[in-house]
Amino acid sequence: MYFESIEYLRTNNVLKGYLDGTFKPSARINRAEFVQFVVNPLILDTNDLSDCIPSNISASGSTVFFSDVAVDSWYAANVCFAKMRGLIDGYPNGTFRPANNINFVEGAKIIANVFSLEIEDNETGEFWYRPYVKHLSDLDAIPVSITRFDQILTRGEMAEMVFRLKANRQDKASASFSAIK
Repeated sequence: MYFESIEYLRTNNVLKGYLDGTFKPSARINRAEFVQFVVNPLILDTNDLSDCIPSNISASGSTVFFSDVAVDSWYAANVCFAKMRGLIDGYPNGTFRPANNINFVEGAKIIANVFSLEIEDNETGEFWYRPYVKHLSDLDAIPVSITRFDQILTRGEMAEMVFRLKANRQDKASASFSAIK
């Protein structure tokens, strides 16, 4: 289902699969993996990635911006970079929840931020996600497999959304904002 997007991103060194040579497009993706995927030199300028923690976290610090992101975790530098670039936010309680699966609206906001999409309406409260989803819908960047705002994203869906934006592909069937529940 996502062969074209996965192959495009793989050949452009955006994607990495598992050690056994598989990609597992149907597998769910957690928040740490999602951030690792989008903090990629072929998507963003990541020249200062390795300097993020030393420049922004005290030497005695044990966490990176969020109480549940340990400074020595494999994803800490990516989270630091994404937070400093304004790509991600955590939860109101100061956590990031890196092991939680990422849902569609969370992914939509991050992807919109990564691609510097012009989001005009900054809604707050319960419907904060609407301008991000609407903009991705207008760009035909939402796979038809997305049917709910709270739907957990798969690796394939993530790859498809990034592919559509990176390759400027608006010729593929897309889920519309009004069709998502």
